[in-house]
Amino acid sequence: MTKKFVLTILVLLFALCIANTSNAALFDRGGGLIYDDLLDITWLQYANYSGQTMTWDDATDWVGNLDYHGYDDWRLPASDTTCSGSDCINSEMGHLFYTEGVSSDSPGLFTDVKPSMYWSSTESSGNASQAWRFSFKYGTQGESVKTLSRYAWAVRDGDSAPPVVPEPISSALFITGGVTLGIRRFLGKQTD
Repeated sequence: MTKKFVLTILVLLFALCIANTSNAALFDRGGGLIYDDLLDITWLQYANYSGQTMTWDDATDWVGNLDYHGYDDWRLPASDTTCSGSDCINSEMGHLFYTEGVSSDSPGLFTDVKPSMYWSSTESSGNASQAWRFSFKYGTQGESVKTLSRYAWAVRDGDSAPPVVPEPISSALFITGGVTLGIRRFLGKQTD
């Protein structure tokens, strides 16, 4: 093989690697927030932030009262009620599992993804005592009785970033500079 041919192959492989990574849909915004730019939603990075399983009513109450980094509009993920079982990619959790490859065995950017069922915000249209749920072990979704215990994963609409906290050193320099200017002005007025 010629050097030119080998160089061409290496350039093509490099270009494919760059093209593949530029299509990523999950972005770590820091502070425990993961943004999905395809669905325009932000997930809590910690998939078991509540620390427990709960009934559907308790899960909706928990997420409805959640205030994380000043955001208080969290909700449970939505489900696509036209799909039951596997390959339900149009639900938010199905998208995370099938499109982004997030599972309990391969959590990616997320932490503590349980190999179990997570509640959806979507209630059953045919039975008020049931709501939709999703398994991050098997990638299946369906309906469950609301009184069963499942995990809850908080999500919110739009892109989210943690609040910016000023660095202590910058604040100290700002205050020191302000005090210095104040003293100079005061001393300058004394000599007038």
